[in-house]
Amino acid sequence: MSTGLEWDEHYRLGITSIDDQHKHLFDIVAHIAALDAATSTKEDLRQILGELSTYMSEHFKDEEKYMEQIRFPSYEYHMRLHHDIIEFVNSSVSQAPTLAMIQTKLKFIIKKALIDHILVEDMKIKLFMMQKKEIMEEGIIDLESV
Repeated sequence: MSTGLEWDEHYRLGITSIDDQHKHLFDIVAHIAALDAATSTKEDLRQILGELSTYMSEHFKDEEKYMEQIRFPSYEYHMRLHHDIIEFVNSSVSQAPTLAMIQTKLKFIIKKALIDHILVEDMKIKLFMMQKKEIMEEGIIDLESV
């Protein structure tokens, strides 16, 4: 059953490590969406939400390290977005009293925090790298200075 929160090739940045992490985030979300309110315990939910929060933080650190390495011009702004997403996810989930409410909120959260972030903000990293590659291929800049 499709939830609309599955990985799609349109989300691919072409940066293997980041794409793999994005896929794993979608896997965690799928696990949360698959929890059954009748048979899942609060501990099940707490464990998977902890995994989501931990992995999201690790992913953002890795992505920020990558942006720093490539000298991404919007690094500071992108870093603030990551912080805001973590805050938003944590506050939204902590305010939902039931599994069903958390799953409903997660659809909105994941759309905003994961899918929209990848399609809008992370794609800027891809475009920056494509432009940088074009410039290097045209020999306009010295490869050693990049």
